Amino acid sequence: IVPIILGGVILALGQTIQRKTREQAGQQTFRAIAPDVVSAVFENVQLDPAAYLLNAEDTNIPLPGHSYCSGSGYIRGTYQGLTTELCTVKLTEVDAFQREESGQWEKTEHEVYTGQWLLCELEREIPTWLTIWPRDRLDKLFSSKTIQTGNEGFDKRFNLSSDDEAAALRILSPSRMERILALADSSIGKFAVNLNSDGRLYIAVHSGRGFFDLDKGRENPAQLRERFARELRWFTDMIEAFRGA
Repeated sequence: IVPIILGGVILALGQTIQRKTREQAGQQTFRAIAPDVVSAVFENVQLDPAAYLLNAEDTNIPLPGHSYCSGSGYIRGTYQGLTTELCTVKLTEVDAFQREESGQWEKTEHEVYTGQWLLCELEREIPTWLTIWPRDRLDKLFSSKTIQTGNEGFDKRFNLSSDDEAAALRILSPSRMERILALADSSIGKFAVNLNSDGRLYIAVHSGRGFFDLDKGRENPAQLRERFARELRWFTDMIEAFRGA
C-alpha cells in the first residue's frame, strides 16, 4: 500500500510542477507576443488595467454550475473607436466529501469551464437585450423554449432569448444571422453572445483555453503570433456583425 500511496504523491507533485511550468511559460509568451498582436488591432492598449469592465456573471449568458468564477489576462483597448476588454474566464466547482476512515471532510476543486471572453461597448442604446447560445441535445430532445427566427440553420444551432421577441428578430436580420453562422463555422469553440440594451456586447467562446495560451508547446513564435492574431480577428469580426444593430 505504501508504494502505491508514494507513487500517487509523486505523480501529483509532478503534475503540479508541470502545471506551474506551463503557467510560467504561458506568462512569458503573453508578455513577449500579446502586446504586439493586440496593438495591431486596438489602440490605447492597457495590460491588466486597475479596474475591470468585464464580469462574466453580470450577463445573461448561460453558464454551467460552479462555486466561483475567476478572470485573468485582462486587456483593454479601443477597437475602431469602441472601448473593448478581453480576458480569460474560468469557472471552478468545489466538491466536499467525507473520508470513511477518518470521518474528516475534504474538498476538491475542478474546472468546469475555461473560455475566452470579450466585452465591447457599442456606445448606443439597443431596442432590447438578446442572448444567443448554442443548442445541445437536451434542448432538441425536450424542445426547450426559444425564439424561432425562421432561419432553419440558425434555429438548429442556437437558442435565442429576449424580453421583446419582435425587436430581437429585427436586430437579427437575415444577413446578420448568416454572418453569425459563417463565424460559427470558424469558431474555436462553442460560443454565446449577449447584447444588452445599453449597448454592451459580450462574446464568450468555450474554447478550453485562454487568450494567448500555449498549445502544448508545439508552435514556434511565428505560428503562435499567427494563431493569436487569427483568434483575435474572429472576435472583432463578431463585433462587426453586431455593429449598427
